[in-house]
Amino acid sequence: MSMKLTFRVGRRILGGTALVCAAGLLPGTAMASAVTPAKSGGVAWGIPRCRANQTLTWLGVGLGGGTAGTIFYPLEFTNISRRSCTLWGYPRVSAISQSGRQIGKSSRHFPARHRVVTLPPGWTAHAALGIVEAGNVCSRPVTAAGLKVHAPGQGNATRLPFQFQACWHKRVLVAGPVQPGVGIP
Repeated sequence: MSMKLTFRVGRRILGGTALVCAAGLLPGTAMASAVTPAKSGGVAWGIPRCRANQTLTWLGVGLGGGTAGTIFYPLEFTNISRRSCTLWGYPRVSAISQSGRQIGKSSRHFPARHRVVTLPPGWTAHAALGIVEAGNVCSRPVTAAGLKVHAPGQGNATRLPFQFQACWHKRVLVAGPVQPGVGIP
């Protein structure tokens, strides 16, 4: 990614953050319309689903939050286009080797309420990604080189470099539904 593109995306994210903060200060503003109920077709009152070329997928690594042998990270989806779009449902995530080969089974979904999330330009939504302690799942864990992420409703995947322990032929990933807002605390 070129520095120019990185700067433009960063400026859009910051602009969206400023808009979110400003909307939070004013009652009854755009903040309330960021989550829009819709039909199961994924279109909220004429706003189309986010396409792969509109969505920047990234992992908020920070410290992560753990519980019962699983560490959770926010998987972030930012609208980098000039038009609003929607996301609905669960991302599909796989562990991959250095060569790009899938390690183990794709993520399962953990049941949670979900709804259509409308993303104006520069805004971000997130989904919780849990990585189960591989030693609890298999006797010979291997090191995964990254994640292959399919945003909800998108065919193209994004590869994210991130090392963690995974298992051949077993599942160590669990994903929650897309939720409004940035998932980094």
